[in-house]
Amino acid sequence: MVNSTVVALLAEPAEQYIVVRQYFYIDAPARNGSVVRTQAGGVFLHEPTAAILLPSDFPPLSRRRPEFASLRHALVRFSFMLDRLPARHRYESATLAITLDNPDAVVRVQRPAYVATDTELSDTVTTEFSAALEGLARLGAQRTRSKSATYVSESPLVTAEKRDRGSFGWRYQAQEGAPLVSRVEFAVAVIELPREVTKLSGRISCEAVIGAPRYGVFKTSRALPAEPAAPFGLWLGDAP
Repeated sequence: MVNSTVVALLAEPAEQYIVVRQYFYIDAPARNGSVVRTQAGGVFLHEPTAAILLPSDFPPLSRRRPEFASLRHALVRFSFMLDRLPARHRYESATLAITLDNPDAVVRVQRPAYVATDTELSDTVTTEFSAALEGLARLGAQRTRSKSATYVSESPLVTAEKRDRGSFGWRYQAQEGAPLVSRVEFAVAVIELPREVTKLSGRISCEAVIGAPRYGVFKTSRALPAEPAAPFGLWLGDAP
């Protein structure tokens, strides 16, 4: 049975706490050969939230993992909302990127649209353990889908990215009939940490690809924030 703090985290929150609002900028060549920098859209990055997974959240076979007692697992929710764009502009894609500070932190599962092959998981992680983590993360997606079938039908394509041990994120790609609009998007990850770690910290950022007409031709450009990635810190509680 999943513990109540995990259920609460997976439920759609009533309020989002904004860590930072960042504006996107596009560098484009001008006709005179110079580079013109223009502001277009941006992003509201929300404060991540976390719930500690208890041993009882995993099946007995998963708890037999030799190092299981020396680890703790956090289910972390990340969310953001794209800012509105000028007229005749549209978001083609947006990428949410997270980098964790703790070198021992390992991202085990990402939802939605995860990257989870045997080669990307540690050899010490059993199939049953991986399946248990995926099931918990999938619960969040199911709860969100059950609230609004319309939301799902209009959702963009989401692809998880796992760059290395503590660097990961999600790419949101607009599809025909499913544009990227100014609304809250969220994803969850299961992060494994040493048992004694009491705080999960890192940096979060976002960039986008924006399409707009230029000199009579519709072109896409990479849009980046001027500010560095925003730091975050989550208190996980004392080690059990």
